[in-house]
Amino acid sequence: MEGVNSFMVLYKRFEMICFKLVRSTEEQITNNLRLGGINTRPSDSNGVWCPLLLPAIMLLYCWTDQASMLYKLIAFISLSLLIYSFLFVLFLSTSHVVITDPVYGGCLASSLIATLAMYAGLKQGLLFSLSITLLSTILFAWLLRYSLTEFHKTFTIGEAMIVCQSVILFVMMAFTKFFFSISDGDDEMDFVNNIVYTVLSTVGLIVAVLYHLKDSQRNLKVLSYILLSAVAFVLLILHTLLGDNCIEKILNYVFYHGNRSRIFTFWLILVLLAVCALMFRTKLAIKATTVTRKTFHILASLVFMSGILLDIHLMYLAAGVGLAILVFVEALRKSHIEPISSALQSAFVVYCDEKDCGSFAMTPIYLYTGLACPLLLVPGESYLDRLSGVLSVGVGDTAASWFGSNYGFHKWPESSRSFEGTLFNILSQIGTVYMLTLFGLLNEADSVPRTCFSALVCALVEARTSQVDNLVLPLVMLLAYRAV
Repeated sequence: MEGVNSFMVLYKRFEMICFKLVRSTEEQITNNLRLGGINTRPSDSNGVWCPLLLPAIMLLYCWTDQASMLYKLIAFISLSLLIYSFLFVLFLSTSHVVITDPVYGGCLASSLIATLAMYAGLKQGLLFSLSITLLSTILFAWLLRYSLTEFHKTFTIGEAMIVCQSVILFVMMAFTKFFFSISDGDDEMDFVNNIVYTVLSTVGLIVAVLYHLKDSQRNLKVLSYILLSAVAFVLLILHTLLGDNCIEKILNYVFYHGNRSRIFTFWLILVLLAVCALMFRTKLAIKATTVTRKTFHILASLVFMSGILLDIHLMYLAAGVGLAILVFVEALRKSHIEPISSALQSAFVVYCDEKDCGSFAMTPIYLYTGLACPLLLVPGESYLDRLSGVLSVGVGDTAASWFGSNYGFHKWPESSRSFEGTLFNILSQIGTVYMLTLFGLLNEADSVPRTCFSALVCALVEARTSQVDNLVLPLVMLLAYRAV
């Protein structure tokens, strides 16, 4: 008994020391951000733990699953980004110069460690390993600085790191795949990737053009020219990649393969319901509550759940095109092209929450990417892992919000979240997985026990974190699934 008491005393002392260290680091970072004139999104915490999530997930999958060479390369690049993120936090706790000035000293040290790991673990050439990791780290450092200095009140430090990691890793995956002919060995995925990369790159070009338009050019006529040029560009690229009958191939793939026409019809109905709800609420000009916004969580989750369980390749294609559309719509909202921008801004004012106080409407983008990210991060055949975003955000977070708003009487310390909402979060995720298993839609061993642990971890993070739930919870859930 005395041994147990001694252990508890030591544990509490260790916890207190760690808490003081973390709190001291947070205060120093916040103070240096203020001295440097950097306005991050208002939050109780800077989220300096967030950059660990994405690299940890990818490296764990490389360790436990049969991942492709392309996946392993990107995972080792993420290691370089993780090391730089830690150095960035360390430097930021001492001075704001790492943000305000173009300091890239940590890039070389970070890339060298990842280079040695790639050279020894993947048997890649030393020059290739150094080049790709150093390029990725420098781009990440530049994008991180740019995001924090130019987009005020849009990200916390942790959120900016996750977003920048995701962008750089996705770009490097496309770069490595096309310029070094490193494939994941799946012909159907190669076909889908060609379409997705073409659409996303085209939207990126459209966003760049819209950003550089003069005020006199911000009208519907110029926009129509931009869109026509974009369509011509897409057709040219697809014709080069897929052949003369590229449009016919795509239509056959989407509508005339298995039961895809039924799946697509189901998705179309859900999208129309979401658009109608959006237009109706916008017309009333009544501010949406948190529970009302969760309606879109449910509709989006139904799309992703049906796609993941019934046709993963079609889901990947739809997710890529959907992300491009979402980014394009946000670009139109910020483009000041009337009357489109005003209409989109009216909808944004109705549905935005307190976390959308920065340059962009990040909450819906986080929701979409949170639901979609397991499609890219899970290299194996685990449908349960791919449902991480749906379970954590679409089911658990929505259930916690609704139940906590109506029956949450006992609050977590220094939080608006309730114990009742957290409990319902856990039970809703477990119940969803149990029902999917019961009806034969999910056939994986230990799916319910694994979900019990993962839902518990995810719900506790949801209750205590001040970072955007849609961004971090799917990654936390996926990491918890990999741990058991």
